[in-house]
Amino acid sequence: MRILLLSICLCGAGVTACAQIKLPVAPASASQALQGLKNLQGAESGPTTKEIGQGLKEALDAGVATGVAQLSKVGGFAQNPVYRIPLPPEIKALEEKVRKNPLLSATMGPKLDGLVAAMNEGAEKAVQEAAPIFKEAIVNMTIQDAVGILQGGDGSATAYLKGATEPAVQEAFAPVIDRALKAVDIAKYWTPLVQALNANKGILGLSHDIETDLPTYVNQGATTAIYQEIAVQEAKIRKDPLARTSELLKKVFGSKLALG
Repeated sequence: MRILLLSICLCGAGVTACAQIKLPVAPASASQALQGLKNLQGAESGPTTKEIGQGLKEALDAGVATGVAQLSKVGGFAQNPVYRIPLPPEIKALEEKVRKNPLLSATMGPKLDGLVAAMNEGAEKAVQEAAPIFKEAIVNMTIQDAVGILQGGDGSATAYLKGATEPAVQEAFAPVIDRALKAVDIAKYWTPLVQALNANKGILGLSHDIETDLPTYVNQGATTAIYQEIAVQEAKIRKDPLARTSELLKKVFGSKLALG
């Protein structure tokens, strides 16, 4: 009898233990997987998958709008030490020699300053063209994208946007930068500067002529800056509750799913 009772107890304990173990079940569909993610944070207080999608789109819209506004204003590049486009590397490397030589500094110094000002002004004008490209990518974001971005942590929204838009952004920037550089009379600074540098190769230690593709260089600087600024805005929304300016942003980015 004792043996029989012991066997029954052991079986009962095994059943109880098994009942307490939640074995993973592969979801039958993406929607079920998303629903499972929502349940992990508490169905009563957590955002729905629809709200997650809307919240991520709202956050990206806000980040893009702020980023474009910051960079496209007068001085958005030139007066910002983070985004200011410097002289191209092959010219930057010669700047110190030019500045130290009284004759070269007098003839080329103003052209160096004018070139930097013109490049940054051109970038400011180009950034305005990015907004509609970003808008299209944001509209096309799926619920699955949004949930992954929310869980992805810092920079994941910006990375998504960059992956979806960078070639189109650079393509859109190209003609604008060309027009902008012409509008600020870049040739007035660039052509005589390069000619003077190449004419003084011996003094400057150059082994070959400078042949920089200036529009492409400015394009890359402008493209890098816009994604960096969007990343800054994304970080604010993720980390600072005061930056969540709507109830939806508060609900989505304050959720357990967003906070990990």
